[in-house]
Amino acid sequence: MMRCFAFITLLVFAASQNPIPIPRKASQPEQQQSSASRKPSDANQGNAEQSPIFVKVIPSPKTQAEIDQDAKDRKDKATNDRRVIWLTGILALIAFGQLLVYGYQSYKLKQTVESAGEQSKAMDRHIGEAARSATAMENIAAAIQSGNVAVMRAYLSVVIGGAVYQERQDGVKFEGKPNLVNTGSTPARNVRVRIAAELVAPTDAEKFTYPLPGEIAKAPAVAAPHQTYILSAIVEDFVPDFEVAAIKGGQGRALTVWGVVTYDDIFGDSHETKFGQWLFWYPNQTVYGYYIPGQNDMG
Repeated sequence: MMRCFAFITLLVFAASQNPIPIPRKASQPEQQQSSASRKPSDANQGNAEQSPIFVKVIPSPKTQAEIDQDAKDRKDKATNDRRVIWLTGILALIAFGQLLVYGYQSYKLKQTVESAGEQSKAMDRHIGEAARSATAMENIAAAIQSGNVAVMRAYLSVVIGGAVYQERQDGVKFEGKPNLVNTGSTPARNVRVRIAAELVAPTDAEKFTYPLPGEIAKAPAVAAPHQTYILSAIVEDFVPDFEVAAIKGGQGRALTVWGVVTYDDIFGDSHETKFGQWLFWYPNQTVYGYYIPGQNDMG
């Protein structure tokens, strides 16, 4: 009973959704078929619950409007498909163009990076050249400064000057008087002189020790440029009077004067001048002399 009720309900629902046109001529056979179908059903009522039910839905024929609508839908679909294909082609073209643009930008970016690298290397080279140039300029400036100092600083030298020979009656001993000269362009400061004199044979010049006195002789505190100052050193003892003429002529022993001069220049550097001289007299009493080898130096 439940299956029959479900079958009838399904038929009613199908008829309400899609009504099936039934021709008049076929109505009687359908009734006969229904009667015939009911008879077996009544005969086999006991097996009705186990028999399957088959329903065949026959679609109703489409109207002209539906046919036209279907044609229009197919046409619109074809049009939309063409539009989709066309838009897809445009998008593909745009994507290809973007790909080209991205490729070009990547190429330019690579060139920019390479150019930046070259500029960085060029800058490094420029900095290196600038550093070397600065160093060279500093060296030039230092050389110029050193040259200026060398040209401008004080130079104290000791040259052959005068001398005094012994005159016992007047209490005068042999005395050497070399000249201290500042040949530089600036003053010499803190001038200090150590000088000594003795009668030494020129043949003993190489083995003589030339000892310096402990005391510093009087000297000007400042030696002005291009000025000459007279130094003095007296031998300690008198010699026999008969030897005076021979000493004046350089026979046997000779009046020997030596010493050291130290001073500072205006640039704060200290210097030393070493000197050693033999002094003689011409017959006309004019003094001349020689510089002892190895005993004259300037720093």
